[in-house]
Amino acid sequence: MYSFTLGTVLTTLIAAAATTVSAQDACNGYKELCSVPYHEISTILTHNSYGFASNPAANQACSVSTQLDDGVRGLKFSAVLPSNVSVSDPANDIHLCHTSCTILDAGPAKDTLSEVGNWLKNNPNDVVTIMWNTPNNKAFQPSDFKAMYEAAGLLDIVYTQPVGNYTWPTLQEMISSGKRLVTFTDLGGDQSQVPWLLSEFNYVFETPYDNSNENSFKCTIDRPSDPSNPEAMMYVMNHFLYGSLNLGGTAIEIPQKGKANITNADSLLQQAQECQSAFGRRPTFLEVDFYNYGNTLQIAAQLNNVTYNNATTLKCNLQSSTTAGGGNSQSGGDSLIFSSSMYSSLVLVSLGSALLWAM
Repeated sequence: MYSFTLGTVLTTLIAAAATTVSAQDACNGYKELCSVPYHEISTILTHNSYGFASNPAANQACSVSTQLDDGVRGLKFSAVLPSNVSVSDPANDIHLCHTSCTILDAGPAKDTLSEVGNWLKNNPNDVVTIMWNTPNNKAFQPSDFKAMYEAAGLLDIVYTQPVGNYTWPTLQEMISSGKRLVTFTDLGGDQSQVPWLLSEFNYVFETPYDNSNENSFKCTIDRPSDPSNPEAMMYVMNHFLYGSLNLGGTAIEIPQKGKANITNADSLLQQAQECQSAFGRRPTFLEVDFYNYGNTLQIAAQLNNVTYNNATTLKCNLQSSTTAGGGNSQSGGDSLIFSSSMYSSLVLVSLGSALLWAM
């Protein structure tokens, strides 16, 4: 009896160990990607990843954690300083905002960074990329970013790419080293001050992002205007649509959620194939709105020559929601911040966006 019980226990332990080993063999969800260099993988990059709650300017349907759970591995954040605030305490002063913090404010950036850090600690076989955008051309200091990352507890997992090196390690090498968070910024990067804060346009170029219809997507270099080594650089393929609403002399860009099922399907794959032909390699980052619409993750898997599990329902689509994208309920630190002074503006934005979403 004792021998049988012990044997049962051993069998159970061996099976559990085998499952664990199998899970650890996967990198960013696929075993086949472990041996692939970071720069040769196509990754979904969610545009304004932090903007997901009830707001016409929101670009996503679900929280950052849910995006990561679903397979997103690239996050686009916008660093903005709220009006009448100086950067005396960057860990708390710099917010995640859509152009202006009076339109959409997701609170201090360090809170969302902490969310990313917690997710990475619970998912040790994944590499995540954060790309910082500075929409008001406000170049924060490298020390400001360092303060935010330190407050969020991320300094032990940030990855540093040698200056001028366009060859990246494999996902497995990054995972084994423990350095699994890659950070780019379009302004304010200086590796001599903060080695892991990579100046985006030293490593990456972007296709045009100001697209208003399905025929406007192009495979040309938009930023920077004159990249130093375009043949070796990675690139962001921007594939999202904006409508523009003028509010008090300020142009407010409104995501076109009503077209996302089309934009994120054959249209996305077609541009990826066209850019592959134009640049001689697959897009490194496919930047999209409402990633849970269309077939974004399936298309990324196809580009990476791996098999996507079509039987898996996105967590974002399982969640009941009152948020902008209709896919997530808010909780705790994920809530967006609105001031009473912006109520009338939001009403006007909502009316205008309703027309744009229906287009």
